[in-house]
Amino acid sequence: MICESCQENEATVHITTGSGLNKTERYLCEVCANKSFSGQFSSFQDDSFNIHQLLQSLSAQQPFTSHKQQKKHCENCGSTVESILKNGKFGCAECYETFSEKSNEIITKVQLFQTEHNGKIPQKSSAYIKVKKEIEQLRAELSGLVEEQAFEEAAVVRDQIKSLEAGDGNGKD
Repeated sequence: MICESCQENEATVHITTGSGLNKTERYLCEVCANKSFSGQFSSFQDDSFNIHQLLQSLSAQQPFTSHKQQKKHCENCGSTVESILKNGKFGCAECYETFSEKSNEIITKVQLFQTEHNGKIPQKSSAYIKVKKEIEQLRAELSGLVEEQAFEEAAVVRDQIKSLEAGDGNGKD
């Protein structure tokens, strides 16, 4: 790769400044890199290395932009988004309003990305509940088929519902 400054020599130095959208990269030869850096560190009084002068020079070049922003917190209980995620629960009822724009995201993370609550089902009742849900689903399907006037398909679904309600367990043919 050729030096971006002089366009003559082979680039041997890669300089990256900034980060994210403000990130810039330059590829320079050793001569151009030395010229570039010698102007930036001209504030050194002698040739001896001084870490304090180096740090002051670097901090003067780029303003420190990653100031910590004041974290949003609940006025009632003092909870922050981080504390809610850590504890797994909101601090008080007002937290829901304070963090309303992020509440769905918070709840999803706290619930391990489950968006539907199923609850616990007793083992003895699980088969019964499964059949009951299937009947509800078939009734909704039957209603749609009747609205569409698809009476032959509706009759099949009706028979499946009757079969499930009768308890023979093979609702589908």
